[in-house]
Amino acid sequence: MAEAAKQITRDLARHVLGYRDASLDGAARTIAKHCILDWFAVTLAGLDEPVARILREEVEGSSIGKASIIGTSMRCAAAEAALVNGTASHALDYDDVHLVMLGHATVAILPAVLALAETEGSSGEEVLRAFIAGVEAAVHVGALVMPWHYDHGFHATVTLGTFGAAAASGLLLGLDEGQMAMALGLAGTQAAGLKSMFGTMAKPFHAGKAASNGVLAARLAKRGMTANPDVLESAQGFIATQHDGSPIRDVVLPRPGGAIVDTVFKYHAACYLTHSTMEAVATLRERHALAASDMAAIDVHIPPGHLSVCNIPSPRTGLETKFSLRHTAAFAAAGVDTAAIASYSDTAANDPALIAIRERVSVHGDLRAGTAAAVTIRTGSGETLAYETDVGIPDRDLDRQGARLTAKFRSLTAPVIGTDRASRLLGNIDALDRANTLGRLTRIE
Repeated sequence: MAEAAKQITRDLARHVLGYRDASLDGAARTIAKHCILDWFAVTLAGLDEPVARILREEVEGSSIGKASIIGTSMRCAAAEAALVNGTASHALDYDDVHLVMLGHATVAILPAVLALAETEGSSGEEVLRAFIAGVEAAVHVGALVMPWHYDHGFHATVTLGTFGAAAASGLLLGLDEGQMAMALGLAGTQAAGLKSMFGTMAKPFHAGKAASNGVLAARLAKRGMTANPDVLESAQGFIATQHDGSPIRDVVLPRPGGAIVDTVFKYHAACYLTHSTMEAVATLRERHALAASDMAAIDVHIPPGHLSVCNIPSPRTGLETKFSLRHTAAFAAAGVDTAAIASYSDTAANDPALIAIRERVSVHGDLRAGTAAAVTIRTGSGETLAYETDVGIPDRDLDRQGARLTAKFRSLTAPVIGTDRASRLLGNIDALDRANTLGRLTRIE
């Protein structure tokens, strides 16, 4: 067992390199394109968020390069483009989730892939393979340290995402096995991010940092920079410092394309762990034709781990409402459109009518671990209504998922780039694996 443990990082490096010519089934390819479609939607919609503007101002004029800042005419170095694009894509907290990783894989990995692919002249097929490899590398590392890592305050999007971004970047840069192990070592020593930042601009910044860290790790490894090539399993390495001290698990590496298929997508523009609650409240409201004034009390039962993620009791800003189970429950009770970005505003956070509903919401961290929520509503007439739902189950109907994501894509992108350009972008994403270069995609031509 001890001998096998010494090979974890190198086995992962070797496994990632296998994605260059591995057989990828149709479901993996389709879901990867769904992730990319969703990423462009939330990135374009997040362009004018304050955190995205701040980072563009920071890099503007300071760098020369070939990588695009999505939705603008700006070009810069790959690591800077990955930083800005990754941050913009997570600014609205409306992007996809991988529940084994307990984080947002695409926003941490795809910006690195796109920036390097544009710089290196990679093909669309190479992009697709690198992206899938990066997601599955991050998920694999997550399986080695979860749930301790997340429960103790680390934001997996940036910590695990850094590994995924480095793996994907190394694949595009043509690293060999030894260099890939070094890139993973350089990723591990950069991996950092705290859940205490949730509800602030630092949370989306985490996604950008993961992407940028990964680009830098791979580029430096290619130049010969060294790191501990056993970063995952070594004494005082990533697992040892981010795990509960029990023996290292025997986690099987995923079949290429076998992990990305468990990606789940957001249809509410808030923290994913609020979604089951909103769905349950909305279902009871619609099923029983309730008005918010009919709801004397709303009891929300969720897993205890959610309390440290999205339980801001009295949010004061639109950003904070995204991380408030009480306020998002109030949105659902009032029939607010929780898919609309504009719903999560400072005005909504301080709306007396919504606050009055919010004050009737109680949150209990007493449900089994997972992503489900059980909601009980007591009406003014004394009737008790209950419903439980779980948004964390991947949708295996890919046509239905594609239709929902296309509708989301059009609603988010058309106001930013117009309906014609949105349609062309949609077509370019669908044809990605047949594209020789990324120019038309990243420059949204």
